[in-house]
Amino acid sequence: MTALSTLVLCSDGTGESGGTPHGTAHRWDTCFALEATPRRWDAMRDASTWGQPQRETFGRLGEQVQATGLGYGLLMFAPQEEPLPGDLFRVRLYTRPAGTFTGYQRRDYHLDDAGLWHLMEAAVLGRDVSALEDRQTPTPTGRDWHVCTHGRVDAACGKFGIPLQAALAEQSGNGERVWRTSHFGGHRFAPTLQELPAGRTWAHMTTELTTQLMARTGDHLPLAARLRGSSAFDRWAQVAEAHAFARLGWWWLDAPKTLTTVQAEAERATVRLAFVQPDGLPASLTAQIQVTHTLEVRGSSHKSATNPAPQYSVTFAEASG
Repeated sequence: MTALSTLVLCSDGTGESGGTPHGTAHRWDTCFALEATPRRWDAMRDASTWGQPQRETFGRLGEQVQATGLGYGLLMFAPQEEPLPGDLFRVRLYTRPAGTFTGYQRRDYHLDDAGLWHLMEAAVLGRDVSALEDRQTPTPTGRDWHVCTHGRVDAACGKFGIPLQAALAEQSGNGERVWRTSHFGGHRFAPTLQELPAGRTWAHMTTELTTQLMARTGDHLPLAARLRGSSAFDRWAQVAEAHAFARLGWWWLDAPKTLTTVQAEAERATVRLAFVQPDGLPASLTAQIQVTHTLEVRGSSHKSATNPAPQYSVTFAEASG
C-alpha cells in the first residue's frame, strides 16, 4: 500500500482544483445518525460481519431504494457522552416534512441493534414507528455538525477532517455540537461536513469558514462557493440553491422554501424557487441552469480512476404565473 506521505490525495483541502461542488449532496428524505465507535463504522460497511437480522434489514432497504430511486442517509458519530447501560446506544432519526422546507424533523432514541433495524425499516418503508415511543428521549435544541473523519475509507478525510473537527469542538457552544463522523460521500471535498437538521452538506471547509457559517456573519460568498447542496432537493435544485444563497445572502439559508425542478434535460434545467423573505412576504424566482463544461476528477485518494464533475451557469428571473 502506498505510504500516506507519498499518497496523492483526491482533495487538496482548498477546493481550487476540482471546480465547484454544487449539486453533489446525496438526496434523501430519511436519515439515521447513530452513536458508534470507529471500529463499528468499518463493521457497518463490511457485509461479511453482518448478522442475519442486519442482512435482512439492509436487503429490504436496498430493494426500496432500487424501486423508488430515493436513498437514505446513514451517519455514524463517535461517542462523546457517557455510555448508555447494557447494549443501548444513541440514535437520531431525521425525516423530511411535507410541504415548504425549513429543515428535517428530529427524533431521538436509545436503542439496541434490534431496535435500530426495526426503526430503519419502519422509517424508510413508511411504516408506523410508534412501537418505539418508549425508547424516545428528549430532543435537544441547536445544530449538529458532522465532519467526515473516516480516514480508513479515504485518507483525505482523515488528513483534513480530523483537524477540522478537533478545532471546532474546542470552540463549540451555545447548542452547537461537532462530531467525528463516518463516511457520507464526497472524499474529494474533504474536509466535508453535514449540517443537521438543515440537511446541508459543505465542501472544503476550514475552521474560520465553519465558525462564520455557524454565526451567519461576514462575507457569505466563500460559503456559497462551498455549498454542495441540501439533501431535501434534487441535483438541479441544489445548484439553484447555492446560487440563490450567493445572490440573496445569509437569510436565504433559514428561509422557508420550496425548490421544484419543473423541466430537466441532459445538460439544462429550469428550477422554480418559492420562498418567504425576511419581511414575511412570499417571493419566487426561476433559475435557468446550464452545464457549461465537465471536469474529470478523482473520486478517491486510493484509486486513479476519474469521474465527470459537471460545472454550471445559472441565471435568475422573477417567476411569473
